[in-house]
Amino acid sequence: MNINNDNSVEKFLKEHNIKNKPVIIGYSTGPDSTYLLYKINELKEKYNLEIILAYFNHGWRKEADDEAKYTIELAEKLNLRYFVQKAPKSAKKTEEAARKLRYDFYKKAAEKFKTDVVLLGHNKNDNIETLLYRIIKGTSISGLCSIPIQRDIYFRPLLNTTKEEILDELKEKNISFMIDSSNEDTKYKRNLIRKKIFPILSEINPNFIENIDILIKNSINSKEIIDDVIEKTKKKIMADNEIILNEYLKLKHSIRLEFLNNYLIEQLNEELKNRDNKTILKLDKYIFENKKRTSLTKDKYLAIKNNRIYIEKKPIKNNNELKISKIGSYVFDDIILKVEKAKDIPKTFKKPVNSCYIDIDFPFILRSRKNGDIFQPIGRKRPIKLKEYLIKQKIRQDKKDKLLLITKENEICLILDIETGEKFKAKNNKAIKLSWEKRNG
Repeated sequence: MNINNDNSVEKFLKEHNIKNKPVIIGYSTGPDSTYLLYKINELKEKYNLEIILAYFNHGWRKEADDEAKYTIELAEKLNLRYFVQKAPKSAKKTEEAARKLRYDFYKKAAEKFKTDVVLLGHNKNDNIETLLYRIIKGTSISGLCSIPIQRDIYFRPLLNTTKEEILDELKEKNISFMIDSSNEDTKYKRNLIRKKIFPILSEINPNFIENIDILIKNSINSKEIIDDVIEKTKKKIMADNEIILNEYLKLKHSIRLEFLNNYLIEQLNEELKNRDNKTILKLDKYIFENKKRTSLTKDKYLAIKNNRIYIEKKPIKNNNELKISKIGSYVFDDIILKVEKAKDIPKTFKKPVNSCYIDIDFPFILRSRKNGDIFQPIGRKRPIKLKEYLIKQKIRQDKKDKLLLITKENEICLILDIETGEKFKAKNNKAIKLSWEKRNG
């Protein structure tokens, strides 16, 4: 069945150069995704698109099984391929968990059907709901931009189309769809906004949807200007993916807050919950107080040391060790260690980054550091505590926990990428060569 095309979806396809490829439609059987499906279906031959319907069953509602069946029947009716999957019974029944599972499903669908385009049916009303929800929670200029038109593989062609326009056109063309019963449950905050707050706003101004949409578009334009400022600021105050503390403190308050928010978005993506204005202000205050670190997520911290602000991962203790008994390659944690006979020993000593030559007999041990470890650096007459050595070298805590050691009978022969022990410097061709690299590059 045909549906009148007002060219807005076609304009979207042109602007984003979506043609000559498979496209996934995130299908829910509801009016929005059904409208999107029929719009794209009309344009598929013109733009050489193969449509794949992707339906994810969260297993929350009884009618979800009927929706999955409906999706398959509709796909077969329209001669489309489809991908339907159900959440595991062990999945948490929360909005956040459901969202993650759904987007993981879409990503899997994109990989399966070899495409980089997933079309989602969010409309203009959804955009306003999201904005109001963020304003109520507290948000930044980024939050005022609401739902992005495109991010990564996800595209939203209907953000300029209202719910009313969608429903009117589906009714006019007698196109059927299903209704999600959970959309009526006001325990979900977005439903509460739609069912209770929208009618009040409509009484104040019947055109509130269009007016708030203008705010979103203005925010997007403002964000572009801010992004330019942030990019220029990065060049001045960033080094090795870390923020230079004293340069950060020189920034204007408004730029600091936006810069910090941007940094956290880049570093943590969706991991940091409640990244509202209150959180950013709290973190900015923490930086000014120059505290050691503060928690961001369950396994990451915002840390300050040696005039640097950076993301520190919670250490994972590894008490395992690997015995090296002969020439060959060995895998330990996330590195590959290659052991071979030395050929030409360099005359000048170099820092052991990625490789080194040492005098050592088999067998020896590759392991993480332990409490009580001692180390005799090159040039020292006596060993010192490894802990003391690392402090003097200004090795950060997060890097200390990742260090790997070569040891022989409890003596540290080598700290990978840091230093060789005094007793184990290579002196002749009886030495061996060690080289190491991260797995998968």
